[in-house]
Amino acid sequence: MFNKTQDVIMSKVITISLLLLLSTFTRIVTSFSLHSSPIRNKSNPFKMINFASKVTDWDKQPPIPSPRQQQQEISSSTTASNRKDDPEWKFFDTARIHVTGGDGGNGCVAFRREKGEAMGGPSGGRGGNGGNIFLVCDEGLNTLAPSRNRVHIRAQKGRNGQGKSRNGCQGNDEVIYVPPGTVIRELHTQKVAGELKEHGEVLLAAKGGRGGRGNEAFKTQRKTAPKLAERGEPGAARWVSLELKLVADVGFLGKPNAGKSTLLASASAARPKIANYPFTTIVPNLGVCDLDGEGSGLVLCDIPGLIEGASSGVGLGYAFLRHVQRCKVLLHVVDGTSEDPIGDFHTINEELRKYDDFLADKPQVVVLNKVDVSEVKEQEEKLLAKLREAAGHSRVMPISAATTMRVQELMNRLKSFVDTQPEADLPEPPQVDFSRAGLEGDSDDFEIVSDPAYPGQWRVNGEYIEQVAKMTHWEYPEAVERFGRQLGALGIAAELERRGAVDGDLVMVDQYDFDFAPGMTNPYIPADLLEREQLFEKMDNQGGMLIEEPQQGNKEWTPFRSGGYLEDDAEEVMGFNKDDGWDLLDFTEEIDLEEFILEGDDVWQA
Repeated sequence: MFNKTQDVIMSKVITISLLLLLSTFTRIVTSFSLHSSPIRNKSNPFKMINFASKVTDWDKQPPIPSPRQQQQEISSSTTASNRKDDPEWKFFDTARIHVTGGDGGNGCVAFRREKGEAMGGPSGGRGGNGGNIFLVCDEGLNTLAPSRNRVHIRAQKGRNGQGKSRNGCQGNDEVIYVPPGTVIRELHTQKVAGELKEHGEVLLAAKGGRGGRGNEAFKTQRKTAPKLAERGEPGAARWVSLELKLVADVGFLGKPNAGKSTLLASASAARPKIANYPFTTIVPNLGVCDLDGEGSGLVLCDIPGLIEGASSGVGLGYAFLRHVQRCKVLLHVVDGTSEDPIGDFHTINEELRKYDDFLADKPQVVVLNKVDVSEVKEQEEKLLAKLREAAGHSRVMPISAATTMRVQELMNRLKSFVDTQPEADLPEPPQVDFSRAGLEGDSDDFEIVSDPAYPGQWRVNGEYIEQVAKMTHWEYPEAVERFGRQLGALGIAAELERRGAVDGDLVMVDQYDFDFAPGMTNPYIPADLLEREQLFEKMDNQGGMLIEEPQQGNKEWTPFRSGGYLEDDAEEVMGFNKDDGWDLLDFTEEIDLEEFILEGDDVWQA
């Protein structure tokens, strides 16, 4: 009875608590709806447009926006969110990437062990070569945006060698596609490695490492069971700078708002952004003018306008002048409505010369734009005469890009003029070869550096010796001995001794440190073998056997077979020659042997 009553009371308490919570939640929701009217953004369902933020009088309720106002608010928010995806902002003409070739596979130390094959010999295979990284020209691209999205590129590593003389497989190559006109430079030195102009051209950006050799490769007639192998050569790693220079026949130059983009739109199917304010064009635009309808036309390049001080970084045009360096002809568009058209012409040419003399010397065609304006039409002949005098040639004509007046004639004359120009290109810049590996460098090219503040420490720098140290398998004593022989063969050990290195000094090669021991290149060689080797070297220097001269007054007799041929031994030998026993060997007379026969001896008779 008591338990039933308790259960009833608990159920009523829970019901009342739930009602109170529901009432509180309803009041909160009602209060929130009175002070704000959130509307979901259709383009972004997680973004709320809060109209209460526009209310300045907090004592009044905010006015409820009309459906038209809501639609305008949503459309403006959508435009702002999509502005960052404008294709103009996706144009990138520079990029830097870090390329790393695949490391070579390690060699294997193995011996053939099969039934019935005694002492099968070494059978360790070599590792596979690492993958390479190639830059390939693709005519379907016109920007370096894909390369900016993927900065670090690394090729696959080669597989390690295995027993039974099995070599590792090679790593896969990596391919990076770039648009035509891409110039490849080494980032730190700014040396040009090459340029990709035609579709399908290939440039090696990073070479993969060579696979390390197994112990089968070190087998010789004297050393039939070597216990050493090489590590794989590390792949080449470097920062590479990519710079896009658009390939076009005619490049447009001029002040901002001179009508370059309008001329490009009138002469081709390109639709660049056109507006009545300066710097409408913020990225280069390409267009193709098809003249005869058979595909042979002009490739036109429009870049942002130039202003005074562009060579010092003012404005946008200076950053894109590289795109007209490949053009055969420059089309200089002069704004006829400008306050000083002739001064603008001189300003642009001066900025070109400050940027690059080679670009300033390119042939130009000058056009006076906006002649459809009455003010420009009145002084057309006067301006044309001044432009011919300033340009120094007669390739000057008036046009109106907005009304397409004489635009077709200009394109035809440009086509004829471009066809007569030679294939001029930039002067050949300094080159750097990305295809050369570390082991292909000069083995004699090394440098020994020491700091007086740290006596007894020596650092050896050199591309070849550093690569050899990286490929040395330090876990094998025979590999350490081989590295010591290489130091001696390259002349590094002799150079260290010449510069004052002594036994016990610290020698550093890349990331490896070891003690310098002249005449003892391998710490694993026993001491008695080293002493014997030094003894043999001393004997070779003397040209014969090692003879220790006894000191005067303390001469001791030494047997001939035990110590060498000394003066005392020579006198003793000469004395033997004076004895009768030795002299008898030189006599030819008969010898009576009966006096040597004792009684009872058996004598053999013939």
